[in-house]
Order: sequence, then structure tokens, then C-alpha cells
Amino acid sequence: MTAKKKTSAKKAEPELKLPAWAGRVPLVLLAIGALLVLGAFAGTDGSHLAHAWLVSFMFYLSICLGAFFLVLLHYLFDSYWIVSIRRVAEHLACLLPLMAVLFVPIAIYSGMEFVEVSPEAAAHHGDEEEKASNATNKASSVNDDKHGTDHHGAAAHSDEGKRAFYDWMRSERKYVETGKTHDHAWYAKKGYLNSGFWHLRWVFCFAIWGFFTWMLRKYSLEQDKTGDADCTRKCRVLAAVGIFVFAATLTIGSIDWMKGLEYQWFSTMFGVYYFAGSVWTSLITIYMITLFLKDPEYFGVAKTGPLKDIVRDSTLKDNATLFFAFTVFYAYIHFSQYFLIWNAAVPEETFWYVLREKGSWAYVSWALIIGHFLIPFLVLLRIDVKLTNKVMVPVFIWVLLMHYMDMYFNVMPEIHETGPSPALADLGALLFLGGSLIWIFIRNLFSHPVILMKDPRMGEALERH
Repeated sequence: MTAKKKTSAKKAEPELKLPAWAGRVPLVLLAIGALLVLGAFAGTDGSHLAHAWLVSFMFYLSICLGAFFLVLLHYLFDSYWIVSIRRVAEHLACLLPLMAVLFVPIAIYSGMEFVEVSPEAAAHHGDEEEKASNATNKASSVNDDKHGTDHHGAAAHSDEGKRAFYDWMRSERKYVETGKTHDHAWYAKKGYLNSGFWHLRWVFCFAIWGFFTWMLRKYSLEQDKTGDADCTRKCRVLAAVGIFVFAATLTIGSIDWMKGLEYQWFSTMFGVYYFAGSVWTSLITIYMITLFLKDPEYFGVAKTGPLKDIVRDSTLKDNATLFFAFTVFYAYIHFSQYFLIWNAAVPEETFWYVLREKGSWAYVSWALIIGHFLIPFLVLLRIDVKLTNKVMVPVFIWVLLMHYMDMYFNVMPEIHETGPSPALADLGALLFLGGSLIWIFIRNLFSHPVILMKDPRMGEALERH
């Protein structure tokens, strides 16, 4: 397969000639994922499928949002080192409109009730009336449950083993039908946790992300044609506004879609936690894509790439160094959240961690501590390692695995309280979303020049690196 440029501009970069099979890989992943998802949908495990879709969605969304942040950061601080690889970050960020489409199943599932609740979960949700009476005296409850009595589901509703994907929507429906509720946790937050406002928020978030990524890409492509430096100025203005909007919308999205599964839980750091993981994974993803475009021969798919003489080793090293920094930042945020919650010992906060220390989830917790932080930290301590392909490629695979496990750890204990319960639905959702995104990314990548030769800072980037 030959990557053909669809622009009329004169080609200023070599074409990337890939073997025919390479273009079919994302379609194969898409097809296999679709079959597995349809199989899970036709089966009885609808609740697991919904949660598996959310895990994969938040996993891929983090990469796109992290790339979006890096583009904003580049324009805001006028950094030159990222100019040569900015187009890769732009293409990743421009996958956000597709992510909006892939979010639709979550929106459909949001209030859907499921009967297939695991025995431990059904027992855990317990009798609604009994739990409501136990929560009458909150002060007494706090004293009796110091350091972690499980309050997960203290306000959850369970009749005939049913529960909703976002279970607070059941509380909302009961309140609308009867005018009263025993779910004190939801009632205190009903101004925010209501289905109409929830749907409005996700539409708003994706609309904002789509607008900013489209505008930034529009001016970037316009500069490719005209060389007008004013395009950079316009992008800088957009970035100055977009960085604040990005912080707000990322926080809203992560809290609504993941933390909202366990709405009784309180955490003021969850948005920052998701942000740290997003930038972390996007940096290593950009590194590997850039390496592929610079040295495709290493992957055995082509002799030369369009970025061979453009991206210098120092650029890759800067990227890997920033990835190393966010490895430490992620660990700091994660520990800070855990330390503050556990030290305060408020049951409304500690139950989230108590649940994830039960059964085999405790092993997953330790695996994340070691795999998500310690191993990447120790491996990347040496400077020369950051430019060693034999090390960075396995690190890339390892990082993606750990980040997926992190998303799984956040979502799945809601329905599997004794430990992980892998299913084909997990693999199906991962492959379907991944195949869709990779296919669109490749099409976008080969539709426009990868080299930003008319960017005013490209000369400085090449000279100083």
C-alpha cells in the first residue's frame, strides 16, 4: 500500500510505502472486535459488556485527550522541540469526534437496568430499607465505621437483583415516581446527578473538544499551504482559552463517566488523576508513532519514513523525558489521593479503596503500583535507554497494558467485587474501539503532510536539535 497525499500542494516529504497487509490490520481488529461484542450482546452478560465498553472507551479517550493537551501546551508556551512531531499529536486529538460516536452506547446503557448481577454484588447491595435506616444517623455511622466500613451501595437500590449501569438513575426514577427517596447520597447531589443534565454535559464536553481540535487543525493545515505566521498566533489565542476549558471538561468527563459509577464516593483529585494518566499514555504513544514514521525499517514494514531526516534523536529523548516526569507525577497524584482519603478515614471516601483491597483486587492494586510506576521509573532512569528501540518498544506495550489495567481497576469492581472476571466482551470492546480509531488515524495521517515545513519554528527546531 502506498500512502497517497490528497493535497494539491507540492510534496515536500518522502512517501511511506507500507505492505498491503499493514492497511488491513485495523479492519481485522475492527471485525474481530465487532464479532466478540455482538456475541456478548446476544448473551446474558449485558452488565459486563457495558462496563467493558466503558473501560476501553476511557482507555482510548485518555490517549486522545493527552495529545490534545500537548498541542495546547505547545502553542501556549511556543515550544519548538515538539514542532516536528506536532502533526502526530494533532491527528490523535482529532479522533475526539469519533470518540463522541463511540460514547453513544454508554449514553444508551446509562440508565438501563440489568438483572445479571453477580451473587456477591447482589448480597452487597442488600436490602434497601435496612441500609436506609442504618444511614439515618450519619455521625454515628462515621464513628462506628472508622477506617473503612464498606458503604458502597449504602444508598443503592436493589429490587429483584436489578441495578442500573449508573445506579443513581434508578434513584432518580424512583424519586420522580414517588416524590421521595431513601437514597440520601443521591438526594444531596440531585441538582448535578440527574439524567437530563448528565446527557447535556457529555454532549457539551465532546462539542467543546471537537470545536477546539477542529480549529487548531484547520489553522495548522492552512499554514501548510500559505505559510502565514498569523495562523500560529490564532492557535495561540485558542490555546490560551482552550487550556482552561480542557481542564474543566476533562474533570467533568472523568467524574461523570467513571467516578459516577460509584457516586457515593468523594474525591477532589480524581480529575487530576485521570489527566496524569492521559498525558502519560499519549506521550509514549506519540513517541512510538514518531519512531515508526522516522524508522519504519525497525518494525519491518518499510525502508524509510517521512520523518527520517526531520525528527532528531534529541526530540525523541525530550518526549521520553517528559513521559518519565509524568510517570512520577501520576504516582504522586495517586498516592496523594489515597493518603488523604485513608488518613481522614471518612466512610464515604474510604469504601472505594476498601472494595479494591478485597479478594484478588488486592493483587491488582500491587500490580499497578509496581507496573504503572516502579518498573517504568526504574527502566527510564538512564538517559541512553530513552533512545534505545529495543527498550522503548516493550515499554510502550507495557505502559498501554498497565493503563488499561488501571481503567479496569477503576470500573470493574462495581460489578465484580471479589476480583477481576475477564470475559470476551473485554477483548471485543478493546479491539473494536481500537480498530476504529487506528483506521481513522491512518487515513488522517496519510491525507496531509506529516512535516510542518512552513511552521515559523520548524527552522529553529531543526537547528537546535
